[in-house]
Amino acid sequence: MGFRFRRSFKIIPGVRLNLSGSGASVSLGPPGFHYTIGQHGTRTTVGVPGSGISWTTYQPYSAGGSPPPPPDMSNAATRQPTPLDDHSTTVIDSAPIDQLVANSTIDIAHTLVACRSRWRTYKALIAILSILFVVAAIVIIRSGATISPIAAFTMAAGAVLILGSLLLHGRQSSIVLLDYELSADQSKRFEALTRAFTEMACCRRIWNIPLEKQEADWKRNAGASKVIERKQVHLATGNPPLVATNMDFLKLPVGKETIYLTPDVILVTAGNAVAGFCYGDVEVTFRHTRFIEEEAPPMDATVVGQTWRYVNRSGGPDRRFNNNRQLPICLYGEIDLRSAGGLNERIQCSRVDVAEVFVSSVTAMSASLQGRVV
Repeated sequence: MGFRFRRSFKIIPGVRLNLSGSGASVSLGPPGFHYTIGQHGTRTTVGVPGSGISWTTYQPYSAGGSPPPPPDMSNAATRQPTPLDDHSTTVIDSAPIDQLVANSTIDIAHTLVACRSRWRTYKALIAILSILFVVAAIVIIRSGATISPIAAFTMAAGAVLILGSLLLHGRQSSIVLLDYELSADQSKRFEALTRAFTEMACCRRIWNIPLEKQEADWKRNAGASKVIERKQVHLATGNPPLVATNMDFLKLPVGKETIYLTPDVILVTAGNAVAGFCYGDVEVTFRHTRFIEEEAPPMDATVVGQTWRYVNRSGGPDRRFNNNRQLPICLYGEIDLRSAGGLNERIQCSRVDVAEVFVSSVTAMSASLQGRVV
């Protein structure tokens, strides 16, 4: 059993300082309404004092705070979670981002990490100053001091000006400017990679595959020899936070990390950390895979056969099951991205041809950048 620690101190009426094992926070507001500012987000609580009835909502600081959707089990038979301690299970996941950062082969990654750290410091300072301004206003109001409207407006405008200037300066000083001047050959290679990436982004389905498991009970799994977990992802163009550049990067979200393909390096981000690798440090491979779909296959997929939900040794339907039905077998393209520094991701595309062209384009980028110092 673990121990929990929590203490709350009243600073002034309507302002409390909360201390716990997870950090410090400040709560503002009278009984029945609390607005809490913590290290990771804000929480608003509204209730009727003494009734036990309340409503609360939590908003994290980082974007995309909603919980991720449940994983889609992609084999033809079962959608039950796969135990990770099973020896037949293979986890396809990159090393922790700290390890990726430590193994970075590109100096720009450390620059980006330093800028993100600077921006976090500015945001923390702005939050503290905001709290101090609010506390000062509450103290003045509670003291009964008479303040003219002009003085009150001047004080509020000064606080807004200070916080706004600090926010603007912090943001501008934390941005990394990357201005690319590519040779004709480099520009041609990256344009070819961008076209291949755009074609792949137009696939009806693209999945990230974090786990696969060898399946012994093939009779009840449509004859499949393995099952996989997969989660649908969407490709796009864009740049990492705090990066300004004259070119759009190619953005590939995979699991906890997001991979950015740039004209000269591959960046991997997770939270506030950034790792960087040369194209030659990342092995990108392609293969075909036959996949049994339980649901309707994507419209752009190639269906190469049919099987049964419950199959016998001859490949026909197992007639012991009344709810047996035919399932399509689709031909998909799978792409692995691996590096000695800990990168390990797999994606699956509903179109084989565009996945193969994309891998060829990445390979061409790697070949063209060999011998260059980044």
